[in-house]
Amino acid sequence: MKRETVEGLKQELTKRYIEALSSNLVALAFFGSWARGEEKEWSDVDVLLVAEELPDDPFERRWLVQEPVLGLSERSISVLARTVEEFSEDVSPLHLDLGLDAIVFHDPRGFLAQRLKRVRELIEEAGLVREREASGFAWRWKHAPPPGRWALTWEGFTG
Repeated sequence: MKRETVEGLKQELTKRYIEALSSNLVALAFFGSWARGEEKEWSDVDVLLVAEELPDDPFERRWLVQEPVLGLSERSISVLARTVEEFSEDVSPLHLDLGLDAIVFHDPRGFLAQRLKRVRELIEEAGLVREREASGFAWRWKHAPPPGRWALTWEGFTG
């Protein structure tokens, strides 16, 4: 997509989700191949949506977050929706990828920017590096991991 189209999409997504979710909307970000600038002709646009509350029912949630983007772009728009609580539970490989790739475009409270900054700190602290493989990306240790059990949490890396 052209740069002006990207800016227009950011503005329109923000507008539509503010209309749909009001003050419940916390943050929006692009991620995935499109955010990395590696999209193909058939690539969809991946959007992370963080809200204070979302329906527990997966069908209700899906409709709530997909309905506002219907017909918005010639590309398919895939929305990954998480509540603040869900996003803050555990550090997952998805969080690591978001820490490197996410393009945050709506985050008035700074919640997502703060969390992604912490993810980048954790990547460094743990000595992790993301490597490209034929099927995508894999996370590896820069050096041998510590023997025994280890954990990567919001509080830090322990091992």
